[in-house]
Amino acid sequence: MVGKALVRKIRRAKKLAGEVVVPGDKSISHRAAILCSLASGLSEIGNFSPGNDCLSTLNCLKSLGVKIRNKENVSAIIYHGEV
Repeated sequence: MVGKALVRKIRRAKKLAGEVVVPGDKSISHRAAILCSLASGLSEIGNFSPGNDCLSTLNCLKSLGVKIRNKENVSAIIYHGEV
């Protein structure tokens, strides 16, 4: 069948359900880490980007004295900011 295209009609879905989880955004993760390190009290960042550059930002903040720890089984970081 050379020259003849396969044509399929796609019908509109009656219902769409589900959940979409997108990967963490690198630039937002950097900004959130820096802003949370300046805040007082506890802050939790969900869906933090696991990229090396974001982890480097966390290491820089740790070396500046910010207390940071990972939360088990969650893509979140908890900061202990000080006044």
